Amino acid sequence: MYISLVLLGCALWAAWVTIWLRTRRARRLLAGLPCYPELPFFGSVHKFFGGGERILRTLTELSAISDEKSLPFLLWIGPVPALMFTGGEDIKTVTNAFIEKPYYYSFARPWLGNGLVTGPGSIWKHNIRNLAGTFNTTVVDGYQNVFNAQAQNLVRNLKKEVGAEPFDAMHKYLAYTTLETVCQTALGVPDITDSIVTAEYYASFNMAVKLLIRRGLNLFQHWGPLYRLSSSHKQFMKCIDVIHNVSDTVINRRKLEWEEKKKSGVIEKEADPSEMRFKSFLDILLEISERDENMTLEQLKAEVDTIIVGGQETVATTLFYCLLMIGCNDDVQNKLYEELKEIFGDSKRAVQKQDLAQMKYCEAVIYETLRLYPPAPVVMRYADKDLKLATFTIPKDTACGINAWGAGRSRRLWGADVLSYRPERWLEADLACTHATGLLAFSYGRRSCIGKKYAMAFLKTALAYCVRELRIISDAENLRLRVDLALRPVSGHLLKVQLR
Repeated sequence: MYISLVLLGCALWAAWVTIWLRTRRARRLLAGLPCYPELPFFGSVHKFFGGGERILRTLTELSAISDEKSLPFLLWIGPVPALMFTGGEDIKTVTNAFIEKPYYYSFARPWLGNGLVTGPGSIWKHNIRNLAGTFNTTVVDGYQNVFNAQAQNLVRNLKKEVGAEPFDAMHKYLAYTTLETVCQTALGVPDITDSIVTAEYYASFNMAVKLLIRRGLNLFQHWGPLYRLSSSHKQFMKCIDVIHNVSDTVINRRKLEWEEKKKSGVIEKEADPSEMRFKSFLDILLEISERDENMTLEQLKAEVDTIIVGGQETVATTLFYCLLMIGCNDDVQNKLYEELKEIFGDSKRAVQKQDLAQMKYCEAVIYETLRLYPPAPVVMRYADKDLKLATFTIPKDTACGINAWGAGRSRRLWGADVLSYRPERWLEADLACTHATGLLAFSYGRRSCIGKKYAMAFLKTALAYCVRELRIISDAENLRLRVDLALRPVSGHLLKVQLR
């Protein structure tokens, strides 16, 4: 027994010395940054134990410290340093210097392949040249009929709740509506009334997201060989099979149609850039594949799946928090309704692209919501080289967090009323408080989100339909939130609706 304890002690001591030697340079370069006390071997990872609510509390705490000291916050995830950047010039430098993602982004590769979010920097760097302008104004304008149809369906569903008890709009209606919308615009459909999202697809999609989150929060499942022995892996792959079966069927059918058109010489000519017409993301990728051999069928599928996941999570979450916020701020909802009355009068007509440009207050509502409730509170980059900043040097192999949650709640960037929900701040002449690095919901720098125009057009359309016909009622005073793949409500988030 004594010998076993001695051997165990020696092994632990040897491991500690190895970790110390490996991290010695990083500790020297990062000395002086605010950080938590560390535990041997685990670093500060214990501050995140306890689930998504605990993670958000820790993120809020470290964001306040970082903001007060005007320095990034240092975490040690075992032997790996992680820096949390909360607004400021450093974010510009970091997001433009680093395009690689930390290893845990690879957990989603069985689902999303080497798409824009999960792919290594070398693949992203090549593909972004083709995809950066994918969701341009003309393409997004072509989706307006789909946006209108889905927004009308959403309002029809919400009307079922008139006079009923408070309900969970996020899980009952919004998640499905946004998933259906992004599937239609990503994959393309012959008719805007067709449904792509079956009950099995929807259930598998949600379960796959939950299983990804579960793996991310379980350090023992980070090691691939161990994870592949678990029941979670089997369940995850089963969900992925269902999801891929739907997208693969549509993609393969559309590619076959494309090949037939090419053989017969009837491939559509490029439309006039000013002409609004529906062109799915899949159609755009098929066009790219004609001139770029790197856009293989496998890569094409990865990009489509990535857009579906990214679009659904961010848009559904943002739409929910918009409704929640206007529901508990009568003055904001009244101003939004008045703006819509000026544009549409008493008409319930479809929203046109020209209407979207006039919805300035609606846009301010969306931005203010994104500031306080970013769908992805933190996105990560991986430092594949040393990077010298103004006050210190980021050592190679550091994880760098772009802290959207902290940036949107920074007193340094937004002033004393930082926690007040005030869309008017986006309409004021002095826009110093709306510094670009203070609103990071669409990330920042070279690997930022390509779907901002898409998201804003759908959100404006959905809000226009909802607020024209319904009064939203909520009480967010006891709102509790958690972090997983996106910023999720836990309680205090139920809505009520009344007819106008």
